[in-house]
This record gives sequence, structure tokens and C-alpha cells, in this order.
Amino acid sequence: MLYSFPQGTNLPNAEVGSIGKEKEMARRSVVTKALAAIAAIATLGSLAACGGSDKAATTEDGKPIVSILIVKNTNTDKVTNMQWAKDLEKEAGVKIEWKEVTDDQWGQQKNPSMSAGEVEDISLRAFSPDDAAQFPDLFEDLSQDLDKLPNVKKFFDEKPDAEKLVKDPEGHIYVLPSSRGKAYSGSGQNMMINKTWLDKLGLQVPKTWDEFENVLKAFKEKDPNGNGQADEIPFNIRALGTSGFGWYDPFLLLNSTGIATGFNKGATTTGYYADNGTVKSFLNTDEYKSVITYYHKLISEGLIPADWSTKQADAYYADQTNDGKTAKTGVIFG
Repeated sequence: MLYSFPQGTNLPNAEVGSIGKEKEMARRSVVTKALAAIAAIATLGSLAACGGSDKAATTEDGKPIVSILIVKNTNTDKVTNMQWAKDLEKEAGVKIEWKEVTDDQWGQQKNPSMSAGEVEDISLRAFSPDDAAQFPDLFEDLSQDLDKLPNVKKFFDEKPDAEKLVKDPEGHIYVLPSSRGKAYSGSGQNMMINKTWLDKLGLQVPKTWDEFENVLKAFKEKDPNGNGQADEIPFNIRALGTSGFGWYDPFLLLNSTGIATGFNKGATTTGYYADNGTVKSFLNTDEYKSVITYYHKLISEGLIPADWSTKQADAYYADQTNDGKTAKTGVIFG
């Protein structure tokens, strides 16, 4: 995750050493360094203008107003509904104006916003070092502020590789990386099943493909969401990418055949894997063929939507969120 700040943001000396202590719960670890910056900014009477905005930078009771843009997945709840966001605002002593956009929306909005010079006080998951290199005048050079950001400085001391990822050849740092610790050391992609549906139908988490198929049939036929309609999607898979295997790819099912891949990055996104020290391609393996055959069976039985391969990302995520009250999807890779 990358955090960025508008150019000209003044970061005076501030007591921020207590913000990232180990006692903080894992749910808040992703914003520790952002909180450090917010706490520093909070000592200002006003904030640097962003995008030509002339709105008041403080509330009526004198609290600094900090605008934070967060780019997130479509099926993520609103930040303002999350407790860590409320704690963040309280501990930093500021009023936070959250601006949320989805990944798909931001893909269309990012370049126009940078060209127009419109960036928020802090941005989460929005900009990369490449963006900062293209528009350096838009972002604060945090390499000049590390003495006022002890949490960030300590983070770089402990994880020098993280600093290398964001420092350009001239030594400028325009974005901050994050580390989620050992709790997130595994794959970022997992097969997830609707436990509420399982419990309602008296079913156990399936451990074999046959058991999985039977669970999906129950999801389809026994109205697990209880609305009296046959609207359940037992297994919702994403359309295949056009440039290799990607995030939340349906062929993550290969892992259950013994071919381990995360599709996060590297050679596996093009079909390569290692087998006892030998590099192979799973595209010509029996395991790959068995996954295709299995998916064909599930689709023919109506356990996977017939239009899965042409469904756009926004429609795919809409199936997961539905109306926010009644679940519609039983199993996903996410």
C-alpha cells in the first residue's frame, strides 16, 4: 500500500512516536504511517491548498480538516463505517473528510486528477513512485521530513528494502509503502465460502471437489439466503484476463491439484511453475486439464453463471455486494 501527500505539505515537529506502537490491532496497522503524518499535520493552523480549493482548513472549534482519498475494492464497506477510521480521527485530533473511489473508477480518474493538479492531503492506494516521477510538483518530498516522522524513519531502519522501493535515484521519497507484518505473510488470494449459508443448511466446509460440488448444489437449490427466490450464485468466478493469469483468477483452483501458485506476480502468471527443481508449464499438464473439465461440469450444472467469461468487473463485484443486506454469492476467490 502506498501513501502520498500533496507538494508543499508542511510537516512541523510533532509528537507522533506513540501512534504506531505494537499494541495497535492488526486492523489499524495499514494506516500507522498515515496516522503519523496526520498527527504532524494536525499541529498546523492551516493546510496547504490542494487542487485550488479555497475551503476552510479548520472546523469551527479549530480542528484541522484533513482530506484523505482511499482507493478500494468495490465490495469493501465504507471507511466511515469502520471503527479504525473513527479512532484515527480521534487520536490525530483532526476532522477527516474521507473520499472513496473504487479501483475501476480510479483507473479512469487518476491521470485527469494529476493533470489538473487535484490531489488530496493524503492518498491511500492511489499513487505509485512512477506517478510521482511524472508529476513531482504535486507531491511532498518526504525525504526532507523524516526527522518529523519518527515512525516512518524507524520503519525504514527496520525494513531498508521498503525504502529502496520508493526512493528515486535523486533520493526523493514521494510515497510511503506499508508492511502488514507476519499476519499477512501468506497469499493475498484465498478461496472464501459463505459460512452463514453453510450453517443454515447444516453443511461442513468441503474438503474435496465432490464435496464442493454438493455444497454448491445445496446453495443453488435450498434458498440459503432465505428470500424465497432462486437468485443465489453458488460459485462466482471472474472473467479470465487477457495478459496472463491474474488476481482472483479461477485457475487458482490448480492449488488443490498440488500445483502451488498464487498468481500474485512472477512466472506463474504466464503458466510456469517449479516441480522438484525443474521448471515446467502447467498449461500442458493433466492437472490443468482436470481443472478445465471440472469447471465445465460446474457451469453446465448452473453452479457458475453462464455469462462468467464476459461479465465486467463492476457487475462481478455487484453480485458480491448485492443490496448490502441479502447475500447473493456462495463462493469466490478474493
